[in-house]
Amino acid sequence: MQRIQYMATALLPVMGVFCLFYIFVTGHDALDQALWSPDRWYESRYADPAAQITAFTRGVAAVLWVLPVIAGLAAVFMAIYVLNLVRQGVLFDERIARGFRFAGLATALSGGLGLLMVCLAPMIFSWHNPSGPLAPRFYFHSDTAGLIVCGAMFWLVGWIMREAIRIANDNEGFV
Repeated sequence: MQRIQYMATALLPVMGVFCLFYIFVTGHDALDQALWSPDRWYESRYADPAAQITAFTRGVAAVLWVLPVIAGLAAVFMAIYVLNLVRQGVLFDERIARGFRFAGLATALSGGLGLLMVCLAPMIFSWHNPSGPLAPRFYFHSDTAGLIVCGAMFWLVGWIMREAIRIANDNEGFV
């Protein structure tokens, strides 16, 4: 038990640093093309150099690109919460099971939204093209698909844990 607590304690600062890098790197990447470096919009192979990109379109794109980042942050914050509980010696508890399920859903949602945004990118970047917007295109990315699979597994572990806790509580009355 003590080694598990030490591991959770060691992982907390790692998760904190990861959270900061995630915000600054992933968040920056999500917002850079839409808001902070507007000329980068035209570097996309989908945007026509003659297109006049409105601030509203940039704002909508920024919000859409930030959604997977927000879902990912929710998963990271839940992981930090679960690690803190484990550090305190809480292991087989409904809060841990709920944390795994929430982190799993948030991770899968981040991957799903990321995959959706990659598919919508041609349409978003070409929205103001003189010839009209391009249709969405399906792109498979193993990193975002991996997030969906890992998220599903986190959720499954949380569900199994919840059921194990329920069974243990039911059997406690027989002993």
